[in-house]
Amino acid sequence: MQGAKDEDLLRKAKLEKRLLITRDKDFGTLVFLNKELSTGVIFLKITPVTIMEVHREIHRPFKEHKEEALKSLFCVVEPHRHRIRYLR
Repeated sequence: MQGAKDEDLLRKAKLEKRLLITRDKDFGTLVFLNKELSTGVIFLKITPVTIMEVHREIHRPFKEHKEEALKSLFCVVEPHRHRIRYLR
């Protein structure tokens, strides 16, 4: 879905009951302002040096939260930590 509108990406993720992983901070605004688009988002607020570094950081929320729980959260992944906000 490269080139799709942000709203369309969120609708597709919600329809397929998936998490959206992104480096685009605009998704935070969308999921909190439009409940129709509200689905789990993991926002990568990191500039990784390697793909392994990305995997290490993104793995942390999955260790602490079940995947179903993540689908109702907005999670910000930063170096060595993550923060969550509930969507509902």
